[in-house]
Amino acid sequence: MKLFVRISLILFIIIFNKSVLAQNRAKRDTTESFINKNFSVSGDISFYGELYSISGITARRPSSTGRLLIRPTFTFFNNISIPVEIILSTEGSSARQNINQFGINPAWSWGKAHLGDFSESYSDFTLNGIVIRGGGIDLNPGILRFSTVAGFTQQAVNGGAQNGSYKRFLFASKIGVGKDNSTHVDFIFLRSKDDVSSINLTQKSITVITPNGDDQVPVGTLQTVRWASTGITGDVNIELSRDGGATFQTIFSDQPANGFVNWSASGPDTYQAIIKITSINDSSISDVSDYPFTIASGIQAKTGNHFKGNYNQSSISPQENLVLGTVGKISLDDNKFVINFEASGSVYTRDLRSSEINLDSTNIPSLFSSLYKPRSSSSYDYAVNTDFNLNLQTFKLKIGYKQIGPGYHSLGLAYLQNDQRQFTAITSYRFSRYSVSANWIRFSDNLIDQKAYTTSRNQFGVNFNGLLTKFWNANILINFLNMGNDSKNDTSKVDFSSLVLGMNHVFMIGQQSFLQNISINYTYQKSENNSALFSGSVTKVNNVNLGLAFYISENLSANSSFGLVSSTYADTISSNTKIVSLGLNHNALSNKLHTSFSVSSSFLQNNSSYRTILSSGYSFTRTDKISLTISYNAFRTTETKGGNFNEIIAGLNYSHSF
Repeated sequence: MKLFVRISLILFIIIFNKSVLAQNRAKRDTTESFINKNFSVSGDISFYGELYSISGITARRPSSTGRLLIRPTFTFFNNISIPVEIILSTEGSSARQNINQFGINPAWSWGKAHLGDFSESYSDFTLNGIVIRGGGIDLNPGILRFSTVAGFTQQAVNGGAQNGSYKRFLFASKIGVGKDNSTHVDFIFLRSKDDVSSINLTQKSITVITPNGDDQVPVGTLQTVRWASTGITGDVNIELSRDGGATFQTIFSDQPANGFVNWSASGPDTYQAIIKITSINDSSISDVSDYPFTIASGIQAKTGNHFKGNYNQSSISPQENLVLGTVGKISLDDNKFVINFEASGSVYTRDLRSSEINLDSTNIPSLFSSLYKPRSSSSYDYAVNTDFNLNLQTFKLKIGYKQIGPGYHSLGLAYLQNDQRQFTAITSYRFSRYSVSANWIRFSDNLIDQKAYTTSRNQFGVNFNGLLTKFWNANILINFLNMGNDSKNDTSKVDFSSLVLGMNHVFMIGQQSFLQNISINYTYQKSENNSALFSGSVTKVNNVNLGLAFYISENLSANSSFGLVSSTYADTISSNTKIVSLGLNHNALSNKLHTSFSVSSSFLQNNSSYRTILSSGYSFTRTDKISLTISYNAFRTTETKGGNFNEIIAGLNYSHSF
């Protein structure tokens, strides 16, 4: 009996434990299944490192660069996705704006949001191409369209025209109806304004201009130390560090604060030199070189790529801008007939420190004055752009008109060329294996006769493309450009024309043939300048190129090209440039290792240049890849002025997707 009870108890415990384990496993499986079905993370992470070296000329990029990019995307319930982008870089910019970025951009079926660093595109005349640090939301429920963004587009930087800026805040909003791929209309409001107090021009400061980093200073040469100062009185002390700023020695004491001093560089050699300049009256006011520079024997003098340039804080001014616009599309018969349109008006103040305009003496409505205070440096203008499109199966036509007034500005754009009027006509016709297209563009400026003369430009083009046989594809193009102005002054008169004739033939022999294909390209260009100062000057250029592609084996292919450029100027000066290139592509380890090698060279009279690139990438898993690229550039000349240089760039990139 006791044995039966013990066995029964053991069986009960085993069954109970199994039942509990099964329930726990079921709960865990249910939980894991729920998470797997409704939550996921995907994306990629990559790191890029670069080393740069050059001898003979001034460096064109930093000696070392590092860049980290992290882009995860979190997805919830298969409907809401939250992309996150993080960019960390050692690179900078001339205006010293922050290049590092962090952004969260959740999205769902009828909208998306932004937080951090992001860019938004409203239209060509309002908001496009700039990075905003702030937040925004974009909603598209049904046919309704609403978007708004707010944030800073640049940070305050004490400096001159090349690298100075005020802190700028931007707010923009868009509301409309319709869908992007069909008829829609949007109304846009944009307001951007600089913070006048973000830069204190009376603040005491010292800024080292040169040497400021990556400079090369030969021992025994006379160099110039330059700096800029504001608000300080008295002299300055100038010190030099040879150990990256750990210790300093005085090279000039009680130096007048006139912005420069000649300095005779002496040894010992160092690659970690730093200049420090300090006010004598207030030792808290000082500045050092942004990056180390080199002092050594036997090197060529050069100014580093961190040179600050001219430093005049008064050359920048705080600005303000208000833009109102509308943009849209009218689509008929399944996009066979399409009209795109945009019209915007802007008020722009060049300097917020200028005096306000007395509105009592103007016709400006009081409602407008509550949104924007016009000043003596304010201007207003408008911009319009529209085009009509006919999209048939074999025939297409586009006729467009664009006008941007000389006073039109938008601080929401990365770039805009104002004071222009442009007409455009583009048409194309396709039949069987052939197509032909033609285009005409006319451009002119000086819309309100505020300039001394008007410049106009007309461009015509015709292009023919056809598959003449199963193995032969041909392309022929004709372009003509005429540019001139109505100036009566010989020094400013422009009368220029250019004709380009070209043809390209590709012969496809076979994918498995040793010689896979042959391409032959020929271009003729004639440019004539009939301006008074250049009357009769004609330039003729003939360019011919032969390209060959080879199949060597299943894992190895090659390509080569041979080119000749012959030019003649004014029938007296002629030159011939010969260009040769060779490339190899190899796959190995079941296509996990891809390697390419190319070498090219060009020869022009006494000058020759060489470029070699080796690139290799290895995918050691389905989600991990590492690649290495090494390039070598060299230039040689026998001319007395010299200019020979050697340049090496080595870049390593690692990427992981998840």
